[in-house]
Amino acid sequence: MAKRWYAVRTHPRKEFYAKSNYENQSFEVFLPVTLRIVRHARKVKEVPSPLFPGYLFLRLADEEKNWIAVYSTRGAIGPVRFGNYYPPVPDWFMEGLRLRADEKGLISVSLKEKFGFEPGDRVKVQGPNDTIIEGILKAVDGKDRAIILLDMLKKQVRATVPLASLRAA
Repeated sequence: MAKRWYAVRTHPRKEFYAKSNYENQSFEVFLPVTLRIVRHARKVKEVPSPLFPGYLFLRLADEEKNWIAVYSTRGAIGPVRFGNYYPPVPDWFMEGLRLRADEKGLISVSLKEKFGFEPGDRVKVQGPNDTIIEGILKAVDGKDRAIILLDMLKKQVRATVPLASLRAA
């Protein structure tokens, strides 16, 4: 009875709801979660958020592949498929995710792993017309902006730039 992992699409922001409903049906479910920073009304907090928004994973044996139950579960849209083919997710990929999860099931995604730099590192900013400015990454502001310190006129100047324009120096 070899079990394989399958990716399942969920309705927007319904990953935890679908996970709960699959667990109530005795399916083996894995929803990789990371912490996301949320700012609201001058308050900043970290909230658990799916690592792959809109997806979760089910582990099924051949005799458990009841696609009707998978499709009809509340919160879910259905398994990822190409015509009548339901591609399994490779075991090595799932094992890698599960090994990175801590005891609470959270997966840490650091800036160093994601982009190759972290606060305190020298970075290059690619500006318009392929101009390159070097600075020091101070912090990440939101999910798509970074605060860097630029040396200008013998003084460090703080600037906010798109995170996508940064490269490791």
